[in-house]
Amino acid sequence: MTNATSATAITHSGHTAILVCHMALLSGRHRRNSTAAIRECFDANADRIEIDVHSLAGDDYAVFHERRLQTETTGEGSIGNTAPDAFRAVRWLDDAASRPPLLSEVVEMARGCDTELQLDLKDWRLLSRDRITPLLQTIAPIHDRVIVSCGQDWNLRRFHEADPSLAIGFDPGHYLDYVVEGSEELLPRGMGAYGYRDDHPIAIGRTEPTASYLRERMSILALQVPGAREFFLDYHMVLQMLDDGFDVVAWLHDRHIQVTAWTVDYRNDASLRILDRLLAAGVDRITTNTIPQWESATAVSRLPE
Repeated sequence: MTNATSATAITHSGHTAILVCHMALLSGRHRRNSTAAIRECFDANADRIEIDVHSLAGDDYAVFHERRLQTETTGEGSIGNTAPDAFRAVRWLDDAASRPPLLSEVVEMARGCDTELQLDLKDWRLLSRDRITPLLQTIAPIHDRVIVSCGQDWNLRRFHEADPSLAIGFDPGHYLDYVVEGSEELLPRGMGAYGYRDDHPIAIGRTEPTASYLRERMSILALQVPGAREFFLDYHMVLQMLDDGFDVVAWLHDRHIQVTAWTVDYRNDASLRILDRLLAAGVDRITTNTIPQWESATAVSRLPE
């Protein structure tokens, strides 16, 4: 049985998982990653919000998911080649009165609340110190409430070298995945012998039980980002690993690494069973776009014992 304990947490059999506001979506009334959505989360003192960030050609970061301005704004060109002042001048394509926020503006809004801020880094480039330093300087007032996450292990290692006290989290989906999304840019590109997307040589042929293969792959992935305090895992893969006899959540917890499952949205009663399995497995956080729907559904629903 699941029941809501707050707007941003759910408890199952004594285990509480934090609900993370994906792209700062809490009520769902505001645009993702927008100033209004972020402010709503801070005003509600949400436990954690996730926003997408990208380095700029200067002393700040953009809060923006895409890599090119013209996808959603009046600007043009690569985010990474845009200066902070030029970014301030852009406007949303469908809202000439507002624009995407800068990270410095989000940090100012975050003062005075307890909300954790997950910065999901969208840079794929190998970040130089000139790109890393502005983020570290910008988040300094709320440093202890920030975690930087991404799938680019090369940049996480560089952030860790620049500031070993900064919390970092790794999404290993570029190296090991379960869901086939159909994108030409999808990584890993190949389907391995054990039923997971995996380009590593160990997945070329089936020589071990699937659980042994998964244990070895996770050992390799953990070595790629030795400073990671948290792993961000596609919830489909978490459930499949459990079905294959490997408890990835317990394995990471044994190594003092927390687990966030993403992105788990409420759609129907079947979603409740997915949520219940993840909570029973002991995940620490669940990233979602549908906190109000989860709150409503879990407040009135009872799953079979």
